[in-house]
Amino acid sequence: MNMKHLYILGGLAVAGIAANAVVYSTSPQRILTDKRGVTLFPDLIKRANEVAAITVQDKDASFTVERRENGFFDQASGYPVKPELFRDLVAGAATLAYEEAKTADEARHGDLGLADPLKDKTDKAGRVVTLRDGKGGILAQFIAGNRDNTVGGARGGQFVRLLNDRQSWLARGGVNVPVPHTAWFEINLINLNKDALARVEITGGGIDDIYLDATKKGDDLKLLNAPPEGRKADNNKALRVAFMVDPISFDGVRKLQGEVKPDARKLVAKGHDGIEITLTVIGDLKERWVRISAKGTNEESSKKAAELSAKVDGFEFQLIDRYAEVLGWKLEDFTEEAKS
Repeated sequence: MNMKHLYILGGLAVAGIAANAVVYSTSPQRILTDKRGVTLFPDLIKRANEVAAITVQDKDASFTVERRENGFFDQASGYPVKPELFRDLVAGAATLAYEEAKTADEARHGDLGLADPLKDKTDKAGRVVTLRDGKGGILAQFIAGNRDNTVGGARGGQFVRLLNDRQSWLARGGVNVPVPHTAWFEINLINLNKDALARVEITGGGIDDIYLDATKKGDDLKLLNAPPEGRKADNNKALRVAFMVDPISFDGVRKLQGEVKPDARKLVAKGHDGIEITLTVIGDLKERWVRISAKGTNEESSKKAAELSAKVDGFEFQLIDRYAEVLGWKLEDFTEEAKS
């Protein structure tokens, strides 16, 4: 990646900030118009390339993305994040400019999405955004609230509040804070769509072993297990299994740390092209953590497997709820009552 181009905001943006920074001549009491057009963080546009880490604290958790020599990563797990999101957030913060003073009443901050996320765990809580340099120094820190499109211009505006300051503002511009935290990641790891699936096996964990098969490419998966008496295969349930690897998506990521039990629940998805992807449950299935591995049986599928392995080796992933649910299904869950 060419770091020189990472924070290029463009000549027009710089010129626009300079123009907006003109302080309007008014009486001292009119704080609103004195500040209008002045950037919240005047030095940030000059120091954009110094931003080494961004921390976002919302009502649920704190998440830090850091810049390293070889890219951008989740600080906690070391998993790579999308570099353009880091760049866009820095650019957005650098160009925020005061537009209009709003409430200083703490009880009304939630109406603007600016309630303190450490105290308010509702949707009224804002997100504390902190930009730091390589030495840990704070370059900018503020609470980002709701967007407001009444401000003129294509970018619109956003309600903001400087940390530990009760005064809130409508700022011109805005910051894109990815929500949830996994929005920072490329979560669609591989697309093994239902037409490409040849077989799926779900085994272990003290739950029924399940086998599904698609005889030829393009066929839907069909349950191979004999249904219990009085029931028949539910094709819609088989389709849900196919969606688990089209694409593989997740709610969280961490370094390897969990326990692989001897009889861990596993899902093995095999493609008609020879690729084989395995999801192995780590610890308790209710926690939804899995390890992902891949291998191929020919040159083409081995190449695909290697590309996936490069993304997942050394990490564990927390499946979204509906995927973890499928892993816990018994044979009866793959069937429905047979009508007489």
